[in-house]
Amino acid sequence: MKTSSSFEEPFGSHRIRFEAPDRICTVLDGPLSVEEAEAIIGRIYELGRKHGPLLSMLDVARYASSGERVRQVFLRGSTERIPVRAGAIFGASFPTRVAMSMVLTAGAHILPSRFSFPVTFTATEAEARAWLEAHRPADSVRRPGDLLPTGT
Repeated sequence: MKTSSSFEEPFGSHRIRFEAPDRICTVLDGPLSVEEAEAIIGRIYELGRKHGPLLSMLDVARYASSGERVRQVFLRGSTERIPVRAGAIFGASFPTRVAMSMVLTAGAHILPSRFSFPVTFTATEAEARAWLEAHRPADSVRRPGDLLPTGT
């Protein structure tokens, strides 16, 4: 059952904002702990199971490097395919963009069945939203059962 409500949830100094029917914005504010990263990833999977594949924005304007253990959380994830149809990362400094590009590239090579969605970097949230809208399906009808296969 899909709901039309939007909401925001904190994860330490970070937060996820869900915008019905299928968009999330994850705001990273400072470094991530392993526990925060695991909680955020878990919540993204929950939202994907409930609402279907998501359009994902990631605000990293105030993100601080979090280290190898946190990178491993994002690469490890779950046995499910990441429930993201398309992703846009905005506000990244050059070093952050390079580091995130490396993680995304590694994920695509190590776990191609789970990292098979397009991702772009943009300067602003408005550009991220526009890019994501261009990747929204024409029918825009999603059901929770549309989510991606597990165990691949």
